[in-house]
Amino acid sequence: MTRNEWEKHKQMRKEQRMSSIEQPDCSSEPPDLRVETRPMSRNEQSFPRELSDRQVMALPYLAAATTNEEGARMAEINISTLTRWRQDPVFRDELRRLREDASNLAFAELHGLALKGMATLSGLMEDPNPRVRTQAVRIALNVGVRVGETQRNTRRLNQLQKALTLLKNVK
Repeated sequence: MTRNEWEKHKQMRKEQRMSSIEQPDCSSEPPDLRVETRPMSRNEQSFPRELSDRQVMALPYLAAATTNEEGARMAEINISTLTRWRQDPVFRDELRRLREDASNLAFAELHGLALKGMATLSGLMEDPNPRVRTQAVRIALNVGVRVGETQRNTRRLNQLQKALTLLKNVK
């Protein structure tokens, strides 16, 4: 076999292999990575299509940061870029949503710790040492009083907000 024939043979085998492999249509737009084609798990995020890939990549850093400057530094973007992005309502809403999700997660964790703490406190109320029992009872009563006050204040605040809404609608 001559060199030319060998090259033709290699080319033909390559074409056969390539035709047996399904090729994506390269002429079309690249796929949007944020569009889900399968059911999402609870841990996966879905972002609005209007956001750029760069914005989507920066959002978790910005949501976790305590200041805009810290978020921009962590996301490796300029503060002026962040300022411009924050003027976009879609970006602003998504950042707010991520921060609320993080806050809700932290609150759920705190609630779990409080339940665990109360179970421990309940166990201490059965301790054979009278000083430990007395201190546990004192703590439980103080917490109970504070929880009751907080619930009353929350109810009162809700009533005031409803009254304010009604007054606004009267005008």
